[in-house]
Amino acid sequence: MKKLQKELLFIILLGLFLNTPKIFSQNNNEVLTYNWFDKNLGIESLNFNNGSGHLNFDRTINDHHRYYNTNEFKNGNITYEGQNYYNIDLQYDIFNDQLIVRPYTESYYIQINLIKEKVDSFKIGNEKFVNLKDIPASFKSGYYEEVIVGNSNIALYIKHSKAQEKVIKDYSVFVDYKPHFDYLLLKDNKLTLINNKTEIVKLYPDQKRKINDFFLMNKDLKKTNQVLFMKNLIKYINNF
Repeated sequence: MKKLQKELLFIILLGLFLNTPKIFSQNNNEVLTYNWFDKNLGIESLNFNNGSGHLNFDRTINDHHRYYNTNEFKNGNITYEGQNYYNIDLQYDIFNDQLIVRPYTESYYIQINLIKEKVDSFKIGNEKFVNLKDIPASFKSGYYEEVIVGNSNIALYIKHSKAQEKVIKDYSVFVDYKPHFDYLLLKDNKLTLINNKTEIVKLYPDQKRKINDFFLMNKDLKKTNQVLFMKNLIKYINNF
């Protein structure tokens, strides 16, 4: 009965939005609708609240944690089982390739690992990640940052990961994390691993000189921000 009441309320609410004068765009109406629904019906209306609890007992050094960019939760969006959710507290554990949600903002300690198979995509900040589930076995499955190149059918997929190392310091055991990146390029409806210049040149043989020039002119960027280097390179090759 409770579920039926929620469904009826949502239908009524959606109808009100559809008949409201178009002051906002369709996308804005969609976001407002979902946000109102979630706020007024409570967190139990979000059907992803059934994952396992997220625990982290790492004793780290050098502030090298297991998470994407920061070990703090960030506001983001998620598509889960085809359903969109907005303004959700998210954190991405790239060591375990696990997306985490904090359903109650007033309680920092309640953190839930989302069921990966049900996650279609999510967005943290300006970066969008997609769950590549059905890809060749030679590639790592899971979450990839997606970078669409202009209006073309070319896309760069970046696999963020970290390797864990045990470190003994002052008779105590700590963990340290080292970042690693894999790059897949979707071109002509085919995914290709492009972790080195040789593989990129194979895809763009007629632009070998252009690629070499880019590597030469952006050596410092490649050392300090490899991800940005690759994003800029693919856009440069494809004139975007």
